Amino acid sequence: MRSETDHNLVKWQAGLDGSARVKGIVPAGFESYLRILHKAQSTSAPGPGTEPEPQVTWTEVASSRGLKLEPKTIWADLSGVYGEPSVVSGVGTVFPPEEGRLDSRGFSALADVLVASTAGGFLAAFWTGWEPLLEDRSSGKAIRKGQTVSIQGNQYLLYNFTSSDLAGAAFMARPQFGWTAGNGITPSYLWPRDETWFLATNIDLDSSILAGPSRLVAKVEALPVLESIPVHISTDLTSSFRQAD
Repeated sequence: MRSETDHNLVKWQAGLDGSARVKGIVPAGFESYLRILHKAQSTSAPGPGTEPEPQVTWTEVASSRGLKLEPKTIWADLSGVYGEPSVVSGVGTVFPPEEGRLDSRGFSALADVLVASTAGGFLAAFWTGWEPLLEDRSSGKAIRKGQTVSIQGNQYLLYNFTSSDLAGAAFMARPQFGWTAGNGITPSYLWPRDETWFLATNIDLDSSILAGPSRLVAKVEALPVLESIPVHISTDLTSSFRQAD
């Protein structure tokens, strides 16, 4: 695995429309799109390097309040508040999902499916604001030297990943990708060299978007460790709180 600084490798971003719709997060032109919902927490507020148990699904919160998950549902639609913990009947106090990072166990299962579907290498972009990247000697030096790529106004370090790096989220054992082994940051953008699929975890959103062939997306949707919902390229994922009428 090595750092990559070729700005041409992120040419796909030219097709993003800059909105909070799916087509502002991942490129268009794929067969299917899946929204992977980040888990909420019921014991403490999620934060850098923490992954407390038990985790709470969006479906649990929706069911407790007689609501149905829709492709564009935002967390505040379910919890009734934006960015704050809420009390949910039958569940207790629930803290909102973490933005910008999938839970390690869920990402590990996802990574195994992606690796199995792909021949060749991968490119992984990590937001430079993550603490482990800033504190690590190698990645911190690259950030300070400006050896980064710009994606929609934010700076990222771009890495080449092999199947061995990605399978089981093995890269998380490396200091620059985690606070502790097995509980690290996940790529903000991840795609194979052959560009057959694309995964985006926007740093400001509490869900990730997978774009790819319908067969691959169906396999990911079937993973029991993940909670996901099919979306369309035009689905609006605006994360601001919508006040009830």
